[in-house]
Amino acid sequence: MMQGYRQSRWLISCQLALLFVSGALAAEELPVEFNRDIRPILSDNCYACHGPDENQRQADLRLDTQAEALADRGGYSAIVPGKPELSELIERVLSDDPDEVMPPLDHRKKLSPAD
Repeated sequence: MMQGYRQSRWLISCQLALLFVSGALAAEELPVEFNRDIRPILSDNCYACHGPDENQRQADLRLDTQAEALADRGGYSAIVPGKPELSELIERVLSDDPDEVMPPLDHRKKLSPAD
C-alpha cells in the first residue's frame, strides 16, 4: 500500500513539473517577426490612411511598403528598424496630443497595450 502511495506522489510530482516547464516554455517570448507580429497591426490600424490606396492616403505616408515606411522624410523616418526611439510612428502611437496621436482618436479601431 505504501509503495502505491509513493508512486502516486511521484507521478503527481512529475506531472506538476511538466506543467510548470510547459507553462514556462509557452510564456517564453519569440523574437518579433515583421510579417507575423507587425504587419497585422499596421494592416488593421494604419493601412486605411497609409496604405496602397493613393486616393485614401494621408500625409503622403505609405506604411505598406518597406521602402516608404523606412524612407527619410526630411530628417526623420516613420520607422527606424531597431531604434524605436527614433521612429516617428512610435512617437505618434505613444503621443498624448490629440492632434498628433495615431491612430487618430476618431478612428474606429484602437491599439491595445500589447500592440
